[in-house]
Amino acid sequence: MIAALGVAELKLLLRNRTAAALAVLMPLATGVYFALTMDGEDTGWTMVVTLQLLFSFGFTVYVTVTTSLTARRQDLYLKRLRTGAASDVVVLTGVLLPVVVLGLAQACVLLGISVAAGAPVPARPELLVLAMVGGVALSCAAGVCTSGVTGTAELAQITTAPFFFALILGGLFGSNGNLELPVFLVPGTGLGTLVGAAWGGPADQIGPAVLSVALWTVAATALAVRFFRWDPRG
Repeated sequence: MIAALGVAELKLLLRNRTAAALAVLMPLATGVYFALTMDGEDTGWTMVVTLQLLFSFGFTVYVTVTTSLTARRQDLYLKRLRTGAASDVVVLTGVLLPVVVLGLAQACVLLGISVAAGAPVPARPELLVLAMVGGVALSCAAGVCTSGVTGTAELAQITTAPFFFALILGGLFGSNGNLELPVFLVPGTGLGTLVGAAWGGPADQIGPAVLSVALWTVAATALAVRFFRWDPRG
């Protein structure tokens, strides 16, 4: 059931040229640009990889989840799915699955491009994997939450902007390392710190980084439960 819903959602996503471009082409083009224009010390690759991951999670996962759920809700697609045998969890999982898989696949492709362009192999790849899984989970939960306060798919460009830019800004903070604890209150800081630590950055901030990602994911999930709507907004 989940696989069938996922395939149907992927077809709907690819039929919408604007949504497909935003979810696929924009992050890929931006990530390739970051990698190919990199010309400096190995430490500069930390910021490049951080931006690649956050653009993938921000555009491909967060913005697409918000836009897709809002559009499916407004055209009664979600409501029709609820009338079948599938539970609410199965319906949401099926709708979100292709976006999550696409985001992770895109992040892996961009990492491969960076390594091919000269980026060093991470010293602690498990931290990179943790950042990728945490980033997808956080972006997905935030997208479900934001869709609940977004009236139409067109408005998603506005309602997603604050969190998206906070995610990117926090990632840039985190990639620099040696941060004060209050900075971890910005979403994305923990992700940037984990990426930096994967490439040999300060190891003493791994704990706060993991805690920041976990707390933001829990908070976004709780808000998603509170604000998500199955019925169209008036």
